[in-house]
Amino acid sequence: MLRAAGITALIATIACGRGGTKVEAPPAPVEAAQPPTSSGPTIRCPARGPFKPDLGYFSQFYEDYILSYVFSDLHKGVYVDVGANDPDVSSVTKYFYLSGWRGINVEPIPELVSKLQRSRPEDVNLGIGISDKAGSLTFYQAQHSGLSTFDPAVMKRHRATGIAFQRLKIPVRTLTSVLDEHSDLVSRGIAFLNADVEGFERRVFSGLDFARYQPHVIMAESTAPLTEIPTEDSWEPLLSSAGYVFAMDDGLNRYYAHGSQPHLLPRFLEVNYCVGLDKVSKRIKLDGFKTLQ
Repeated sequence: MLRAAGITALIATIACGRGGTKVEAPPAPVEAAQPPTSSGPTIRCPARGPFKPDLGYFSQFYEDYILSYVFSDLHKGVYVDVGANDPDVSSVTKYFYLSGWRGINVEPIPELVSKLQRSRPEDVNLGIGISDKAGSLTFYQAQHSGLSTFDPAVMKRHRATGIAFQRLKIPVRTLTSVLDEHSDLVSRGIAFLNADVEGFERRVFSGLDFARYQPHVIMAESTAPLTEIPTEDSWEPLLSSAGYVFAMDDGLNRYYAHGSQPHLLPRFLEVNYCVGLDKVSKRIKLDGFKTLQ
């Protein structure tokens, strides 16, 4: 349990991070504690533990840890996960599904769609891609599913390192059309939208009518796959023009809160502090995802 006194100065030492791949962490850290020094709101940092799927959090990095803190007072919310991948391994949404939330999972890889159908029978699971217009596109399925992409440039960079790809023709739709079709589910509001699409983020956001659909939080992977090279310049202006405010960078993803949800911003500030403490305990770079030497 930590006091927020002086948190502004403390947070300033925690750089907004970037990242790309899963971190293999050391054993579970001892929960940090700091005696109160003055009055102020209390920050209770949940223990993240090692990056293993059987310890309460399931995501690749800090995604469900962060979002569960931000939405700690929301029960049975709605999520939209574009690039959902596996429903159990490194899943952003499994924590929420088990907590009673429901949502829409979009995943082009046929085998993973079948797994989603089995593991998430109360979700909407779509075996399509999301783009800025309807049609079909070549999808490059990697031997490691997390590197699969619709972006040929991303595929070529990975292929040059020896990663094999299979080409599939996949139907694509706009996100607006998907939400229109499932308006019964999203009519009460979308808590968060996750876009993990390996270089295809701009196409995803370009196909969303923000005047009609305004997820409270949008999260997107913000580095080129397997690198710390930032990519948000190509798509962040779309979010800014739609009224979204940058809230946090966890070293792999960037988080944005809609301007109509200002009460969420202090929660991001608090959980950013918690993530920073956990990174220190795991010897992970504060401004990225790699472990320190």
